Amino acid sequence: MRRLSGVLLLCLALGWLGLASSAAAAPQKLEELRYRVSLGPWEEVALVHLRLSRVGPDRYRAQFGGAAQGFWSLLQRWLPESYESDMALEDGRLKPLRYREKFYSHGKHISKEYRFDYSRGVLEIWRGVDGRPAKKDWQGPLQGPVYDPLTLFYNLRLGAVGPVTPGQTLRVTLVPTPERREMLLNIGPNTPQGHKVMVSLRKEDGTKDGPYFVFANAQRVPLQAWVRVMVFGKLAGQLLNPGEIMTGGLGTALPSLPPGGEKR
Repeated sequence: MRRLSGVLLLCLALGWLGLASSAAAAPQKLEELRYRVSLGPWEEVALVHLRLSRVGPDRYRAQFGGAAQGFWSLLQRWLPESYESDMALEDGRLKPLRYREKFYSHGKHISKEYRFDYSRGVLEIWRGVDGRPAKKDWQGPLQGPVYDPLTLFYNLRLGAVGPVTPGQTLRVTLVPTPERREMLLNIGPNTPQGHKVMVSLRKEDGTKDGPYFVFANAQRVPLQAWVRVMVFGKLAGQLLNPGEIMTGGLGTALPSLPPGGEKR
């Protein structure tokens, strides 16, 4: 069972409220958020990070990854995972171009890449197993906005998904697995811990994952999040470096970066 993928949804489900060539200039890191993951009585099961970098004019890369700590790192189900999205900034919205996942499942190392071909209106999933070359596993129509979790996180911070008000429920289409998936975000009130949002995933067969509870600050960054899991109680994430959140808000910081320039 993929554990860090649950943490990814846990920490990124809500940020509240032309792929760049490998020969391009070195990525310019804009922000790196670090989270500590706890599970029931264990206070530090894993450490994860979320990094946003600029890789070219109006091109950005988001990366999420981490590793288990202590004896948890000895379990195969806790082998390091990684998630990465290359995005283009167009008309104030980040569009996913490539989304990649690497994880361990049922005794195999799996890599998946989602390729968004907007010119043809096609979304492809390429899948590789145990280091073998990836093969196309699925293809379907690319209709309307479809987000991977990382691109969704930053678009929520940009305010590009639509207005968000307490009592409202947002429905967002996620990349398929290849089954269709939808994320539901129930916007709650402000609390002493932050703005509360309940997040769940609904699959094509009607089953749901969650709910995940997220508490975010005024800059739309999750400060803490948790989900209840069987046997252990709570799987929770806590932001360790709130002082390193990108200043000025994501909506003003991204467009202020000219090609080859530094953040103003």
